[in-house]
Amino acid sequence: MSNEEKSAMPVITIDITETGQMKQRLPRLSRQEQLENTLLEGLYPGIRVARLNVPPGKLEDHQENEVERCMRAFDFEGVRFRLIGASASAKSGKFYAVDERYEPALAERFRKWPEAAITYFGILVSPCKQRIQLPDARVMVVKDRTLGTNDCRGWISRSVFERFHLPQHRLYQFRLAFENTQAKGGCKVMADNVAQKLGADIVLPESCVKPEYKQTPRFLDFIPWRKPKIEVRSYRGPVVFGIREVSRTLELQSSYTLIEHAPWESIQLEIAPFAMQQAEKLRAAANGGKYDEVIDLLGASRPQEPSEEIAESEYTSAENTVVEAVLKVDSSGYLIKHPYINNALNRLLAKWTFKLCTAGGFKIPGFALADDGFLALYNGQVVAASDWLPQDRTICAVSCAKGLVVRYPVRMFEDLLPVTRVSTEEAVDLVTQAIHEQNGCSIEREAAVDLVEKQIQLGGTLTLNSETAAKNGGDFDFDLVALVEGDRFPRFVDSRFAHKEWHEKGKTKRSKKQSPWWNLALVAQQAKGNAIGSITDLKTSCYAAGLQDEAYLLVDELQHALDSLKWGTEIDQQLVAEIRQKVPLAPWLPLKDKERVSDFPVHLEVLPTDRIGYLYNLVRKEVDDFFSAKLPIADYHGLISGEHFTKEMSQECRLVNRIYADEIGKLIKEQQALEEALAKAEAEYQAQRNDPASRKEARGRRNAARSAVHAYKERFRDEFQALRSLVRAWGTGKQQNRRGWCQALHTIICAGKGNGSLLFHVFPQEVIDKVAEETGSNPVQVSIPDLVDGEIEFDDQGRVFLVEQFPNGDGSTHERKIFLLQVSKRGEVFMDGKIIDRVQPFPMRYGSGVIRDGKVVFSDIRQHPTVKRSQSAASKSSNESSVQRIGADSDKGGPQEGSSS
Repeated sequence: MSNEEKSAMPVITIDITETGQMKQRLPRLSRQEQLENTLLEGLYPGIRVARLNVPPGKLEDHQENEVERCMRAFDFEGVRFRLIGASASAKSGKFYAVDERYEPALAERFRKWPEAAITYFGILVSPCKQRIQLPDARVMVVKDRTLGTNDCRGWISRSVFERFHLPQHRLYQFRLAFENTQAKGGCKVMADNVAQKLGADIVLPESCVKPEYKQTPRFLDFIPWRKPKIEVRSYRGPVVFGIREVSRTLELQSSYTLIEHAPWESIQLEIAPFAMQQAEKLRAAANGGKYDEVIDLLGASRPQEPSEEIAESEYTSAENTVVEAVLKVDSSGYLIKHPYINNALNRLLAKWTFKLCTAGGFKIPGFALADDGFLALYNGQVVAASDWLPQDRTICAVSCAKGLVVRYPVRMFEDLLPVTRVSTEEAVDLVTQAIHEQNGCSIEREAAVDLVEKQIQLGGTLTLNSETAAKNGGDFDFDLVALVEGDRFPRFVDSRFAHKEWHEKGKTKRSKKQSPWWNLALVAQQAKGNAIGSITDLKTSCYAAGLQDEAYLLVDELQHALDSLKWGTEIDQQLVAEIRQKVPLAPWLPLKDKERVSDFPVHLEVLPTDRIGYLYNLVRKEVDDFFSAKLPIADYHGLISGEHFTKEMSQECRLVNRIYADEIGKLIKEQQALEEALAKAEAEYQAQRNDPASRKEARGRRNAARSAVHAYKERFRDEFQALRSLVRAWGTGKQQNRRGWCQALHTIICAGKGNGSLLFHVFPQEVIDKVAEETGSNPVQVSIPDLVDGEIEFDDQGRVFLVEQFPNGDGSTHERKIFLLQVSKRGEVFMDGKIIDRVQPFPMRYGSGVIRDGKVVFSDIRQHPTVKRSQSAASKSSNESSVQRIGADSDKGGPQEGSSS
């Protein structure tokens, strides 16, 4: 059966207040938000779903009752909804309800177990990259580490895999619905001859199935010499199978939770010098007007990255945001002062500055965590093994011999796992040995090499023994990990290798609590309250204050917070409160939410034990407020001109502009009211904190106000994204004279006092094209660091030649062209007959350019970027209905144009 392309489900979002009032939010139209390509959509086409947002944190008893009453069941637009479960956002007060006609079937999928529904319903609503439905599939469930499986990692057959359009030899994150249950985890691909021998298209370890699969077991004799026989549970019938993620090359950013464990000599000699160098690079790029380098340094873009979405198109790159695309084509440098672009750049700079000053601003290679399991058919016999890799070794595509495996959140120094890399030759020897030890047979070296290449050395993965992975809480459900490389940070890495482990904390696994189904709303309420962030920051403050013992006590409480919903663990609130009273807050921690560099103090008073504080004071003074200059929106009136639009077009654009501004104004007004309420509650608490009679109530009001402000930040973001998707849907509907519509809206915006964000949301490509035409754009560049500077010529085949002048001996010279490289139509960069890189394909023609600072500049080919846009589930909606949806709750009047979120 081919991959499905279905219209999105009608999903609504509803807020429930402390008093039990229910209010619908703006609809969110992206395919992901409408749960397209989910198992739920495949199982129950047309099902109505409601997202419920309830107040986070602890409420008073009568408030809890009102919220639970509304959550349990409610009517909306003629449909009766019932609470059914949650995803990973349960701690933030986000839950799901469905049309009550589907509630009994879904309850059975989770065995009418509230804790399971709250924990695992997310499996059904996780959007997949691709999803298929198989009418007759064979599923086999085995014990973990049987048939080459491992903790949350299974197998799919080559035939099943080929129904997808995905890169080969990777690890794949999957979601699966079969019989009356569901499963999640990672999977590798097994050969069809193995699948035929086993009689299974999909092999799952028990840990993948949520909740536990209860089918009657049977025993099979796949490996003749193995005793006892293999215990399996089998199913044959229809399944829904989705691939959610594919392992690939990644870069993960450093964090203060990582480098707070670095020794002083590493901070001073490895991390700080790099941070200072990055600050200097940004200063040079900003002062030199090299804004493509600016956005690259700020981590917002990667020049000429390959994108399958725009292959063989007229575009030269696909940028993540319109800001990146505009700066890439703006050769004038004038757009950096545009209010919307300027605000976005300042937010990027503030975020980058915090990471630079508190984490060093470096990136480390990232991977999907994989196990060492393999499964094959050799001479008619099944051969399989798991956990054969030594516990201090790893297999990954890096050049360094040793490093530290990082899995966020980093709880303690011992979470940084010291490993040395296994070469391909060693891996082949270890696989050969494992086959002999775990299967009682031998294998030819060529076959062992094939196993290593196709099932172990998977692209974008880092392989560990499961015992090693468990030391920092990892399993093989596509956990992301990173590697601190020993050749880049030798002092940091060596300090961990020399450290004698004395505190271990794995996942807390105890008997799972099972409540009656009628307590689903109560269990949902109990799942709220995410203390992970606050405990992490308190632990960081302990490290900054040199209080190692207190930090290790909080490691245990952090793990309890991580395990609370699944395993019923509880935080020792009294212990956390006692440590909070004892430890001063690290002064740089509150800066993480600042939106302008000018809000970052140049110097902080920090304790002598505060490594991060030392780094901050050293680096902060090197970062300037590069984007302080901003021009009024009216100065950009002439940027978009020369197009025709009618009076009717102008009137419609004016309506959309007013509605957009009204909605943004409402969000800002509500945010300000909550912040004022928090300030008042904080002042009351400070005034009464020494009065035992009133202190508790004042603290409760203060904490409730804090929770409300924190929750609203997320709501503001969600509401703005919903509003943006609606105006985008309106703009997408303007198929005729799009440039005219773009200028009509631009003209209205420039007459107002806003920042111009609406134009960039509605007509991003038209704005980019107009800027490129007006400023001439910048040339395409491809980074080839090892090339020397010089002049080049290139042809329509993508061949690049270095042009040099050579003497003839008589005082004259002749020109010689030396072949350097070739950029293929698929974006592959060839040098010396080998592919050294891959870039986004761009149209080639005859021309000239230069090599400068390790970059090949194609002077005669100008940048023409596009923006990666999430596909809207409402792309086929009419313009009129989009405008009606935007303005459904809008008041008349208001500012002419709203500010950006």
